[in-house]
Amino acid sequence: MQSVIYAATRYGYAVQVVDGGEIVHEYTAGNHQWESQAVTSPRSPNAVKLAQLRRWARQTANEIAQNRGIPASRVEYDAELEAMMKEWEREYDAARA
Repeated sequence: MQSVIYAATRYGYAVQVVDGGEIVHEYTAGNHQWESQAVTSPRSPNAVKLAQLRRWARQTANEIAQNRGIPASRVEYDAELEAMMKEWEREYDAARA
């Protein structure tokens, strides 16, 4: 049974369609206000605020679920996905330091 999970951090957001623990589809977006696949410093004037990224993540998750015929009741925020994204952030920040 498929479900849709999503999470957002200050660098962007991710939405995954999961079926039996396996990711069958993934969409990611960065935090750049003009280029959805680009990532910029959260302090940049071109960075989208975290609250907006969270709204877009939820909206995108709901749209993907609707397009795939997945009930809205199986769309949810995922703390584990957010934790993985935050680990990537730490590595990204360290590489840029």
